Amino acid sequence: MEVHHHPHVEKKSFKEYLLEGLMIFLAVTMGFIAENIREYISEKKIEKEYIRSFVADLKSDKAGFDYTIPREESHIKGLDTLLNALTHPPYNDSSVRLLYYVYRKHLLSIDPMLYTLRTITQLKNSGGLRLISNQQASDSIVYYNRLADDANQTLNYATHDFMIPTIQKGSAIFNGKYFLPYDGETINSILHTSETIKLLNNNETVLAEYSGLVYQVKQIRLNYLSELKWHQQRAADMLSFFQKEYNLEKE
Repeated sequence: MEVHHHPHVEKKSFKEYLLEGLMIFLAVTMGFIAENIREYISEKKIEKEYIRSFVADLKSDKAGFDYTIPREESHIKGLDTLLNALTHPPYNDSSVRLLYYVYRKHLLSIDPMLYTLRTITQLKNSGGLRLISNQQASDSIVYYNRLADDANQTLNYATHDFMIPTIQKGSAIFNGKYFLPYDGETINSILHTSETIKLLNNNETVLAEYSGLVYQVKQIRLNYLSELKWHQQRAADMLSFFQKEYNLEKE
């Protein structure tokens, strides 16, 4: 009969079990912390890329404001000239030519501000706003987007509710055949052509009604211009803030 000897198993002490448990806990915790650090670094990198992209959009908008605002100011001055000429009959050859010129050059022209919203659109569509940890920065981006929406609504309002009805009314006063040889840039030549130019309608009541419409167009475009100037200053302030806050001054 064989006798089996069981190997001697050394029992671990409570302290050893505690130490092993502590080591496992520390390993898991350190892994969790390391993952959080990696995620934090990754999110910070993405955040800065979003901000860098948004700053580029602001710079693009700055150039847009610098182009659009002076042109809109010029158009509004042209509407003043149109109103002044309309309200001083009787018209001679020179004043009729001036009416045609400012009507085509300024009433039929508007240069909309084309906001660069690529980064804002990306942030909204991807939920990336949560990555903008600076609350002031996040709020500024949201507010700027609302400013752009408001300006575009004002532009649409000015175009559809004021400019289009005024242009339609003008088609009964200005003969379109005189515009055919010109575009918005060459229309000044109409002031010097030897061709005889006449209005389709010299009725005092019709011209008075038309003057009222032109005045309304001028007022709503003044509102639009005021919005653009406010947005221009806001964009400049935001550009300075983001460049300083995210150390982008030298980029």
